[in-house]
Amino acid sequence: MKRLIFACAVAALGVGLGIQANAFAYGPSGPTISISTSTVGPGGSLIMNGSGFCPLCSITFTLHSNPVVIGTTTANASGDFSATLTIPSNTAPGTHTIVATDPDGDTASTTITVTGATVPVSTVTPSKGLAFTGADIAALSGVGAIALGLGGMLLLTSRRRRSIS
Repeated sequence: MKRLIFACAVAALGVGLGIQANAFAYGPSGPTISISTSTVGPGGSLIMNGSGFCPLCSITFTLHSNPVVIGTTTANASGDFSATLTIPSNTAPGTHTIVATDPDGDTASTTITVTGATVPVSTVTPSKGLAFTGADIAALSGVGAIALGLGGMLLLTSRRRRSIS
């Protein structure tokens, strides 16, 4: 019986070390956008990047306060896009919202500040992929499996010592 328990503990330890758990990023699943600058003058331009939109769909950009369409672009097969948008020259200074919308009704928005003068656009190099925000728990699982196996062995050893005494 003791050999069976010991064999089960060793098998559990071996299986525990062989299992790898993948980490997953959690967060909003809707579309997201980012802009090259949050401050722009009337008639100035900015670069907007987005992801998570309808693949190969037309994306419409609307500047809100007094809603006006300021551009359109087409998302790639992954639902990503990059577009240069020009703020109308008659836009009043202050805080405004740009909303990106696809035909499925998916939207994302960002806030910009329109200044009294034109601000030059800076160049942004987009990064590839998303940030990894999960945790790699394979090592932790292995430590737990080892602890479980050692605990089982200690239990068997202590029972064996009691029966000998």
